[in-house]
Amino acid sequence: MPANKSIERFEAGEHVAGEEGNNGLARQSALLVAVLAALLAVATFLSNESVKEVITGETHRAETSVKIENNQLKIDVAQGAAAMLRVLGDGAHQEKTAARAALAQELEVQKSFDPTDRRLTEEEHHDEQEVSEYNTKHLLFELAQVGLEVGIVLATVAIVARRRWLLTGGIIVGIVGTTLLAAGFVVT
Repeated sequence: MPANKSIERFEAGEHVAGEEGNNGLARQSALLVAVLAALLAVATFLSNESVKEVITGETHRAETSVKIENNQLKIDVAQGAAAMLRVLGDGAHQEKTAARAALAQELEVQKSFDPTDRRLTEEEHHDEQEVSEYNTKHLLFELAQVGLEVGIVLATVAIVARRRWLLTGGIIVGIVGTTLLAAGFVVT
């Protein structure tokens, strides 16, 4: 629920409850709603940013996976060429030349393609970890939003029902939501 909707809900609740003799509860509820609405806006923003990071990370991981497959294909082709060179040599002189060419081909694979393969595999692993981190952050921010929204609802209902225990419940649920929001910042 957007923060402005939370404030509108609060104002409607305050209007229904009236001003007579309940100002302490109304003021406390208003303050709680304002704080929770601000935290809700932050949680919503961070949740959306986490989703963007997950999508970006998955895109990077897919690109890296394609590069790994492409590099592995190059390795396979080069190794196949080296094997063909060994098979094609006939006679002592041609066999030695083909064997030298095959060895050169294998060395080229080790020099060029193997390091690239290792680097890309590490990059893909890093992308996977990053996506996992942002998925966790997104979940925590989403749960924080739920906690903050429920806290806002309870604080608003406390005014209408004139029940302090509802305000206390709103505070407790708001604290849970705030804790989840803070937990989203420390996930690594």
